[in-house]
Amino acid sequence: MDKKIKILFIDREHGEYLLIADILSQVRHVEYQLTWCNQLEAALPKILSQDYDVVLLDYYWGGSSARDLLNAARVQACQTPIVVMTDEMETEVDREAIRAGASDYLIKGQIDCELLERTLRYAIERKLTEQHLARLAHYDPLTDIPNRILFRDRLEHAIRLAERDNTFFTLMFIDLNGFKQVNDNFGHDAGDAVIRICAERLSNCMRRSDSVARMGGDEFTLLLQNIENNTDVAHIAQKVIDSISVPSQIGGYEVVVGCSIGIAMYPQAGRDADTLLKNADLAMYKAKQEDGSSYCFFTDAMNQDVRRQLRLESDLRKALKKEQFFLEYQPRIDVNTGRIIALESLLRWDHPERGILSANEFVAIAEDTGLITAIGYWAIRQACTDLKKLHAVFGEELVMSISLSVRQFKDDRLVQEIATIFSDTGIQAGDIELELTETSFMENIDLVSLCMRPLSFFGINFSLGNFGTGSSSFLHLQRLPITAVKIDSRFMAELQRSRNDRRLVSAMITLARNLGKIVVADGVENDEQKEWLAQSGCDHMQGNYFAEPQSLDEIFALLRGNLLSN
Repeated sequence: MDKKIKILFIDREHGEYLLIADILSQVRHVEYQLTWCNQLEAALPKILSQDYDVVLLDYYWGGSSARDLLNAARVQACQTPIVVMTDEMETEVDREAIRAGASDYLIKGQIDCELLERTLRYAIERKLTEQHLARLAHYDPLTDIPNRILFRDRLEHAIRLAERDNTFFTLMFIDLNGFKQVNDNFGHDAGDAVIRICAERLSNCMRRSDSVARMGGDEFTLLLQNIENNTDVAHIAQKVIDSISVPSQIGGYEVVVGCSIGIAMYPQAGRDADTLLKNADLAMYKAKQEDGSSYCFFTDAMNQDVRRQLRLESDLRKALKKEQFFLEYQPRIDVNTGRIIALESLLRWDHPERGILSANEFVAIAEDTGLITAIGYWAIRQACTDLKKLHAVFGEELVMSISLSVRQFKDDRLVQEIATIFSDTGIQAGDIELELTETSFMENIDLVSLCMRPLSFFGINFSLGNFGTGSSSFLHLQRLPITAVKIDSRFMAELQRSRNDRRLVSAMITLARNLGKIVVADGVENDEQKEWLAQSGCDHMQGNYFAEPQSLDEIFALLRGNLLSN
């Protein structure tokens, strides 16, 4: 070999690296470049980079092995030969490593310069021969992407991995629309050019971990690893449609084709290769019944759900500009005085087709798309504007509670934006209480804690909503600037039926009061609940028993009546 041989050496021991380097230095007429990688989890991108001619891999890493790394390299069509090393001969490891894709097997204590040089050379030459034969057998000659045989192998391997690791993947079956007309009108050479262009575009849509194949004629398949969210799959399908539909210049003519996509998700649409391929094909034919390019999930339930979500997402993007959002307010009552001491702002969406939607029907989509940030700032500004109007009539004792999404905490402009809103509306920071749910708070404790302190220093109060449904610790409740906890409304319904729930709520009230927190009961629906909560030491209450969520005008009328009655 007249070129420099680049070797990736994967072993946690630096001494082993130095030993192999010394052995390689004894080989004449061949120059080696040895690169050391001492972290198994960082090895896969290096192996797949095609920057190396051969890989030397230590098989044992403490209590684990490199079997999963070998399998991952094989699934992702690794082009670099891998030689496995162990401290002593083990027949089972030998067979296991070879099955997983290793080219050869070495015992560390028996390695000398002649054996190492021959093993590396044979591994490289054998890999080149294998690749040439495999390409002839497993790749489509027109497009140079995997053919039906190789794709079937990858699909079956993906099923085995998904069964073992309890993971998910998605199969897409793609059929070109208008391809027959291209062949009829421009000839088969133009048709071949379209197939090559579409194959290249599909390849460009994929990640390294995904697979694309030509099944024959004008049919392609995509295998998408580790995607379980229906909406994400739908976005990829639309991306494929948009890419395929771009006009192409072929033989001086502008040629346009579309595509129909059938989507089968493992395991919902099947647990074996035949079933998944059949159901993806059926879904594709259903997609073909639509006008133009389209995609269809195998199950009607999934299909309807995804399309509803995507329509809602599209409508959500327009809602702010079209001023379709509005706020309603639910009063919070002081148990001792019976007076309204705070309002909770509740986001609503006046959807042009579906009517009034409460926040729990669209906030999750807003968070997934990032739209919650802009919507959240609008809600804070509107609530502050309305609170200023209320203060002008009823004095400045009234507090406004506003829900804050964890996604908003990730916005670097949060503190500055809130300060700007306060300045613009004339609201004092102490007049505002920002509410976080217990579950989202605990899932993002470090981020939330970091952002709470400057806002608290600014004068803003915090409350912890849905208290009792998460797992917040005494330490967090004590150390973080949380002034109030809000007992989740789901506990209220069981107070009259379940002694255990009454004990649980009583314990939560006692805990919160011992930590110096104001206790707010949410979802109070009747007089019996109200009396029991008051006797148990609850400070504030809200719910339909006192008042349903109302418009600003209705709140004005309610506050006037509350003043007269007190």
